[in-house]
Amino acid sequence: MNWTIALSVLAAIVLVWCLIPSLWVLTLPGVPIEHRRAAAQSFGRASLRGLIILPADILAPLVVPFALLGCKWESENLPRWARWWDNDVNLNGDAGLTWSRNPVTGLDGPDPVPLEDTPEVRGLCYWLTGHHPRSFLARWMWIGFRNRASALAVSLGHPADYSKPVQEWGDPPISREREGWHLTEHNGAYQLFATKRLGPLCWRFNYGNKVGFTWFKRPMMPVVCITFSLLAWKGKTEAAVN
Repeated sequence: MNWTIALSVLAAIVLVWCLIPSLWVLTLPGVPIEHRRAAAQSFGRASLRGLIILPADILAPLVVPFALLGCKWESENLPRWARWWDNDVNLNGDAGLTWSRNPVTGLDGPDPVPLEDTPEVRGLCYWLTGHHPRSFLARWMWIGFRNRASALAVSLGHPADYSKPVQEWGDPPISREREGWHLTEHNGAYQLFATKRLGPLCWRFNYGNKVGFTWFKRPMMPVVCITFSLLAWKGKTEAAVN
């Protein structure tokens, strides 16, 4: 009986998690009704794929350290058995001293992080200041916490078609310094990004497929299902009124 109740509660939570983005996008002002409906359907598909990614996402902090034991200093990817937890850019981060175009994909990207341990190379590790991007801790933080199961999210993503445009509605400049929402569409996939200030914190919502990846001419738009994320607010703080 207890298991039945627990499963029922879990199912209700999952249902709400899947429905809120689709219901919200239907209410957005200034968006044509046909796009609101299409976005709701797109978010429904993203929700189902997000449920597939969720176990890998939760396990990432535990699986990645073991996968890193099979990596060498010069490695650029995780072992094949752990490919779900790999990064779609590089095991060693997405910053680079130099960038070049991949002759196979035709896409620009950071060149491999140098093997040498210098202040300049350590400066590339913006997600764990002071560490070399190839160090165990930097790699663990990069794909075990910051970008969990991103390779799996890409494999379950939506293909881009650069013969088609990117459409957008809302307020594009939103960030941790400006509240608002921004809906984008490309090749039938939608992404809704929103922020709201909550005192010293910033609530972020990011759902659908990462249409923003089209800026980098990526072939796939990964699934993203973030309904609740709290970060520090970076905007100006209004002076208190006496």
